[in-house]
Amino acid sequence: MVRLGYSVGPAIAAVGALSVALIVPPLLSAAVPTRETEVAAGTSITLTATGIGAVHGGPDPANAVTFQAPERMRQLATGDESIAVLKSENGEQRLSVSVVDGITDFATAAPRMLLPLQAAGVTVRFDGQEVYAGDWHGLTCVLPDTVGGVCAVANSGDVAVTITVTGPTREAGLRMIADVLNSSKAVQA
Repeated sequence: MVRLGYSVGPAIAAVGALSVALIVPPLLSAAVPTRETEVAAGTSITLTATGIGAVHGGPDPANAVTFQAPERMRQLATGDESIAVLKSENGEQRLSVSVVDGITDFATAAPRMLLPLQAAGVTVRFDGQEVYAGDWHGLTCVLPDTVGGVCAVANSGDVAVTITVTGPTREAGLRMIADVLNSSKAVQA
């Protein structure tokens, strides 16, 4: 009888652990909000800036950027109100927009705005081209190790954005960057 108690106990524990492993994940998935949200073309997305200007204020009250989704896409949850990541419905193209505030010297800030990409192991370099769109002026860059990878850093007042696009072609990515910048406005959050 003692042996039966020793052999049944571990079996019950194993069945209990297996039950928890099979039941708890679906329950947690049901309780956690959706990680992707469908966004129609033209939907406004507002990002609140990070940076010294966002904390201390300054002569330019803008500390956020509003832009319109360039096409029907899915917005991925980032958990960071200064970053938006969207992907096309078929997953072929991916757009990322991030915003910082307090830019007083764009020529110095522009290369630094690429540091998060480089820290993530992404090869990125400026291509010598400039971008003028709407209220924005900046520099374009390429992600040579990424299919169709292009990016831009641009500023309007003391607010600046970093935009990266990956997808089928660099030309399509540059069009998407222009669309985002043309629809973008530096605003007060």
